[in-house]
Amino acid sequence: MRSQFILAGLSAALALSSPTLAQQPPGGSGAQRGTPIQPGESCPPGTTEVRPRMCQAPELPAPSILDYRPRSTLVAPAHPVPRAKYPVIDFHGHPSALLGSGEGLERLGAAMDSLNVRLMVVANNMSGETLRRTLATIRASPRMRDRVRVLAGIDFRNVGPGWAEKAVAQLEADVAAGAVGVGEISKSLGLSIQKADGTRLRIDDAALDPVWEACARLRIPVFIHTADPQEFWQPIDYRNERWLELALFPGRRYPPEQFPSFEQLMTERDNLLRRHPRT
Repeated sequence: MRSQFILAGLSAALALSSPTLAQQPPGGSGAQRGTPIQPGESCPPGTTEVRPRMCQAPELPAPSILDYRPRSTLVAPAHPVPRAKYPVIDFHGHPSALLGSGEGLERLGAAMDSLNVRLMVVANNMSGETLRRTLATIRASPRMRDRVRVLAGIDFRNVGPGWAEKAVAQLEADVAAGAVGVGEISKSLGLSIQKADGTRLRIDDAALDPVWEACARLRIPVFIHTADPQEFWQPIDYRNERWLELALFPGRRYPPEQFPSFEQLMTERDNLLRRHPRT
């Protein structure tokens, strides 16, 4: 009897390891319709991998990525959180249209209250007269003057001789007016902004060092946005997880002949951080 069990178990193991059975289409036995591929190979066009290294074409016409809208059959508890349990700080706010008047600030306050946002840091990259006017409007609001803080902006256009001195002086004036930091420095820094001589302004360009040193001296934070999702730099093919987004919004593509690579931007950013550890 024991030998029969051993033989039966061995037979089952051999059956499961059989290449013929392992390559049967999902759903039961039948003629093999798949196309085998080698490790590292991709499925032929019009097919998809249904099992490891086995590709198969669907029996029905495949919908386009635009028309495929499957219903979710997942049933799970939902726990929506419409309002924060504890007061929170929004450190990346862009309420541009609401900062120009007391009425706008009232609407901003109502929206913040509905979410339990106690404080918003405005990151609109504003400077000079625009910054002073915005701060004056905020200070004139009894309800919002203690609930909105504003970051200063830096104009990186035409960096060249004499630029740093003017930029530092403007930054000092903006901080004296009430700015609590710098930002949001846009992804254009490193991507598209040019220096006075027409060359690309690198994120780690030494010409910018006086500004970062001034930020450290003034003890203010810097909010910088570098690059975009890495797939924006990759070929727009069916392996790109952002294919639909890039097909819908071509302005988000970064062709290598026009822009520095994602890796180059990350390297420049890291160089900047290493060179200015106190900022």
